Amino acid sequence: MRKVVLVTGASSGVGQALCQRLLAEDAALHLCLACRNRGRAEATRAALLAARPSAQVSTVQVDVSDLHSVLRAARELRRRFQRLDYVYLNAGIMPSPHLNLRALLSSLFSR
Repeated sequence: MRKVVLVTGASSGVGQALCQRLLAEDAALHLCLACRNRGRAEATRAALLAARPSAQVSTVQVDVSDLHSVLRAARELRRRFQRLDYVYLNAGIMPSPHLNLRALLSSLFSR
């Protein structure tokens, strides 16, 4: 079974370079690009597949600064994949005055 790797902020900079490196190191993995901008995610996916046509690369749209977007993406990832083997949290976030960090962390790490 292929390893499933999720990379946030994968459409540019360090995230994009990380994706290239991951595919160079292990062509058998399934790479999922978690990006805010669907168009940029698809462009990055196309570039990765152009360099490695046999790779398995998918995308999921998520804005890590928006809790509703994160929860929607989590449901979608759970539906698509039985598991995530590695998660690289590369996307930057800005503190939100509307976010209750204690409630978020409690909900993420509880049953």
